[in-house]
Amino acid sequence: MLKRFLVLVLLPLTTLASEGIPSAVEIDSVMRDLAAITGFRVRRQLRFEMVTREQVNHFLNDQIRRSVKPEELRAEETTLKKFGFVPPDFDLKKTTIDLLTEQAAAFYDFHRKKLFISDWATRNMRDEALVHELGHALADQNFPIEKFLGKNSSDAEESLARESVVEGQAEWLTIEYALRRMGKTLADPANAREYLKPEEDSDTADKQYPVFSNSPLYIRSTMMFPYEDGQRFQESVFLKDGRRAFSEVFTKPPTTTAQVMHPDRYFHSVAPTSPELPKPLRRAHPFVGGTVGELDERVLLRQYVDTATAEALAPKLTGGAYRIDETKPKGSTMLVYASEWQDEDAAREYFAAYRKILQGKWKKVEILTENSDRICGKSEDGYFAVTRSGRRILSEEGFATPF
Repeated sequence: MLKRFLVLVLLPLTTLASEGIPSAVEIDSVMRDLAAITGFRVRRQLRFEMVTREQVNHFLNDQIRRSVKPEELRAEETTLKKFGFVPPDFDLKKTTIDLLTEQAAAFYDFHRKKLFISDWATRNMRDEALVHELGHALADQNFPIEKFLGKNSSDAEESLARESVVEGQAEWLTIEYALRRMGKTLADPANAREYLKPEEDSDTADKQYPVFSNSPLYIRSTMMFPYEDGQRFQESVFLKDGRRAFSEVFTKPPTTTAQVMHPDRYFHSVAPTSPELPKPLRRAHPFVGGTVGELDERVLLRQYVDTATAEALAPKLTGGAYRIDETKPKGSTMLVYASEWQDEDAAREYFAAYRKILQGKWKKVEILTENSDRICGKSEDGYFAVTRSGRRILSEEGFATPF
């Protein structure tokens, strides 16, 4: 749903035994070791530079200014607010910059082909990030990452799936590099189960990364997804295809978050459906639109219903599409969201769950009419109607007149 416009390391997981600032010799050595694991070629020596926290912050602001138009940023922020993922006063640009400044111990600039290493992070934090970023640099020398991430970037689902390839492979390599130094490997499923399990929240993490810990669930989930789910996706492809997997995920990348979470869908090329949306009202025009995937639904259900429902129901989504229409000159916005489910039972379950979502994301909800397949009402956002027809659910929200 959310179009990702910055790709940087967030929470590296493993350690590299080194002292102080890494040397060119050490970086070259790690690159060669990663090349031996992946089969990629080291085509040139990597340039690198130490940077301050202020320089990182300046870099992020510059990246957004150069690559993201203000209208695109407003569209993304509006989408998050209309779905209820973030509060009405949420500032997407500021939060993103603060998050990445807080956690970017090192980052590889795909455009300048250069590694930047922070001078403020602890030695362990910096060294933990180093192997991850060198994994990016090596992949970039074989499959230009900027071009790879930019392809079909308007499709948020495919964009996040491609980011999961990039970050997931680098994260997998970080762990594999450390394990090989201990005489182990992720080729052993027992090691994979131990080292590829999701990171758990902790008080230490809350104190170390307060911006991240206090961010909305959707922001935290979509930022961690490429790393945690991406590394498990890379493991699945590796166990199936061996060393060929490292190049295969670039030449034939997944197209949805569902394919990343369920590799069998990737192996069998299971594509999402594209539910049709009704046309805008006469005085409205489309402002922004896109796809809704399994990860979006997992977060939405977890946030407003419960985790058990999210885990059981979200995988049954076969496809989702949304559009936000805008009226002029008032600038009112209306959300139109259609989802399709694997069977009518799943659609009925989601219809009931979406009622809870509506009641959770708004402060005041008045139900005007309701039956087993349709709910109409009013909130502080405007009038809404949710309708189930077979396997399809249509929600229309924020309208000026009742349905």
